[in-house]
Amino acid sequence: MAAWLVPKLAVRNIQTAKPYQEDWGWELPATCGNDAYYLCMSGNADNSGAPKDEGEWNIIVEKRRSFWQRLTGKGRIVTDDPLVRLIEEILIDEPTIRNLHRE
Repeated sequence: MAAWLVPKLAVRNIQTAKPYQEDWGWELPATCGNDAYYLCMSGNADNSGAPKDEGEWNIIVEKRRSFWQRLTGKGRIVTDDPLVRLIEEILIDEPTIRNLHRE
């Protein structure tokens, strides 16, 4: 998922670093405007004999905030965060992705 998302973000002027693997999935550092994020991706395969990418994918968007921002409650992700909206647009435009929802 991270490798698939990188070029789709790049054409929308979102800078990313190289994705790296964690024990729970993949992490992709990204920058949108002046804000930095971590995109955390993991999936649960559908073992029904369907294609290998079938199943449930999760993308967690975490905004990097300074210690002071965390203490004061500033810089949180808001409902209309530009990177969250952009990722949703990318996913909605992909015909093979179904049942998209935000939590």
